Amino acid sequence: MNRGGLSKVASAAILAIIIICIIAGGAYYYSRSSIHKGTTTITSSPTTATVKTLVTPTATSTASSTTTITTRTTTSTSSTTRYVVVIDARGKEVRIPEPVTKVITLYGMAPPFIYLLGAGSKFYGGWSWGLGFYKLVDPNFEKKVGLGRELSVEEIVKIRPQVVIASTWERTAKEVSQLEGLGVPVVCIKIESIKDIYNTIRMLGKIFQEEGRANSIINYCKSIVQEVKSRLANVTTKPKVLVLYYSGRHHSLRTFGGDMFQSKLIELAGGVNVAGNLTGKKGVNVEQVAKWNPDVILIIQYGVPASKTLQLIKNDPAWQAIKAVKDEKVYIVPYDGENWIDPCPKWPLGLLWLGKVLHPQQFKDVNITEVAAHFYKEFFNLSISKVHITGNLTVTTAKG
Repeated sequence: MNRGGLSKVASAAILAIIIICIIAGGAYYYSRSSIHKGTTTITSSPTTATVKTLVTPTATSTASSTTTITTRTTTSTSSTTRYVVVIDARGKEVRIPEPVTKVITLYGMAPPFIYLLGAGSKFYGGWSWGLGFYKLVDPNFEKKVGLGRELSVEEIVKIRPQVVIASTWERTAKEVSQLEGLGVPVVCIKIESIKDIYNTIRMLGKIFQEEGRANSIINYCKSIVQEVKSRLANVTTKPKVLVLYYSGRHHSLRTFGGDMFQSKLIELAGGVNVAGNLTGKKGVNVEQVAKWNPDVILIIQYGVPASKTLQLIKNDPAWQAIKAVKDEKVYIVPYDGENWIDPCPKWPLGLLWLGKVLHPQQFKDVNITEVAAHFYKEFFNLSISKVHITGNLTVTTAKG
């Protein structure tokens, strides 16, 4: 090849190298721009009438390179954190990351409703009522409750629960404010009326994605309430009722005022709470009870067995002049680890039982044992034969 030909080949080669460099430079610039700007993908999930779901997108970019600039590449991935949003009993909006797999409670009446919703496996720890019953449902229940008694705020934060459940009267407690300040979602619930219980079940149903079950439970409760109301529609006589328990802490007998859940249940069952003019839990003595002179006395228990309270009454001559004692209408409320007339999952059973105690003719065909057996199986998958129930389940006069 002559010199002119070589010159043309060299020129073409140089031109090709320049073009390659321009293309490579453009690709590098685009790659750098992608790394700095990143990409954001917003994913929207439908909002339904029952659950409000928020999706918070986060974008991350990573760059990988080899030893030569020309093979440098970038990749961009995006992930989302989903939240369920509830309005708790304080009226406060709480965002809870999904899925909820670890819950701690600061309120002893919360775990029973978690188990009622079939979400017991998500209960990590916390103090609770009903130990004798719920350890039948969950073999680890006692261990969880024991753990919950010892947890500090620092330990709760280390456990990293998706949510902590407390009561409304704990909303100003130091632990709650500290947890919220550290970014731990805290939901406060209220269980002081039937309406409160329905709201709590709905809210927990959202949190645990058990809305269908929550609706079924509420419908069952409403059916019991309607059944009791229907049977009492033509009843005009309302027995005077006194609820008693012995407080080991106060070393005295105590009762419930008209603002308490137990009083509202008595009213629904066609009775009148003789202590209705009081508020909260109050101590009582035999002189005050004699003035009220109740037709029926109901005994429940918190620590001190109801059977001991019954014996205390029967062995005291001063009580013998009271109408309920003379007429042998002193009853121990069924107790399976929870008093059935307390604001607990068993309250529908307690309402039906109260109706049968106060108005036996209107409920003579109701078999409380059969109703309880269905309830335990339906909502806790337990045979009634495994449940230890004390008290007057069959509504006969308490004999001690």
